[in-house]
Amino acid sequence: MFTEDLLLRDAAPADAAAIAAIGREAVPAQYADLIDPAVIDAAVSQTYAPSAIARCIERCRGAQDASFLIAESSHQVAGFLHFDSFGPEPELHRLYLDRRRRGAGIGSLLMDELHDRVPADLAYMLLVVAGNDGAVRFYERHGLRVEGTVDGLEYYSERMGVVFPPDAPSVRMILMRRRVSG
Repeated sequence: MFTEDLLLRDAAPADAAAIAAIGREAVPAQYADLIDPAVIDAAVSQTYAPSAIARCIERCRGAQDASFLIAESSHQVAGFLHFDSFGPEPELHRLYLDRRRRGAGIGSLLMDELHDRVPADLAYMLLVVAGNDGAVRFYERHGLRVEGTVDGLEYYSERMGVVFPPDAPSVRMILMRRRVSG
């Protein structure tokens, strides 16, 4: 279902505005019924500003254990994936697609590309908002397993520096991990 001209490549700082636009649309749409709107607004405004995305891309480009990938079709960003090892353990931070490209297999192609790039024995983590059952199933198909839950606001405050409103309700996140036997 995806187009023949789909290209997977490393993101460049020049892609930041297109990536930010997808994130600013996809995140609120994905979590509208799962997370308080003030929490979504805080996260999106701080992590999807084009300048924040450009800095993240630059950090990933300068590291051997990080990837910021985009799927591009007809010279337009159709989706992106951000993975890095800058925190206490390797983490798949985000994977979002342009709403018009969802269901076309692009997310799976991005996951396959990530798994082609990271060592076969690398374990990593991912957080999924509780209630986002489709995402849990998607990541399970790609080898991740549910391990428990964490407080999302605490996690994103401590590890990513996101500042949330003081009265923001907690957000339960499902901790998933890719475990490699061996």
